[in-house]
Amino acid sequence: MRIQVVLATALLAAASLPSSAHHGWAGQQQEQFTLSGRVHRDVSLAGPHGTMQVIDDAGQVWDITLAPAARTEKAGLKPGAIPMGARVTISGHRNSDPKRLEVKTERVSHDGRNFDVYPDRL
Repeated sequence: MRIQVVLATALLAAASLPSSAHHGWAGQQQEQFTLSGRVHRDVSLAGPHGTMQVIDDAGQVWDITLAPAARTEKAGLKPGAIPMGARVTISGHRNSDPKRLEVKTERVSHDGRNFDVYPDRL
């Protein structure tokens, strides 16, 4: 009986992990958001989602959340794909908290090329 309780507890804990670890869209505004600026920190594929940073024309640094690493890389967006300091346009959904400068991104555009990390959402 004790092993069944341990197994049930482990299964419940495992089932809750994806929802807490996954960066869903619930914390983002519904409206489409566009940001233009320069690459401040190169693309990283180290976490559960790709990331990068963009500095806008007002000097504010924005956190850019991309798709999961494999999907971001499949879209052609990987470290070095866009030069540091290059001008980019970010399309996606801004964080619901206006104090957080973060965009959950569907597309990154640079020099006439679109990196569609969430093409099914465009």
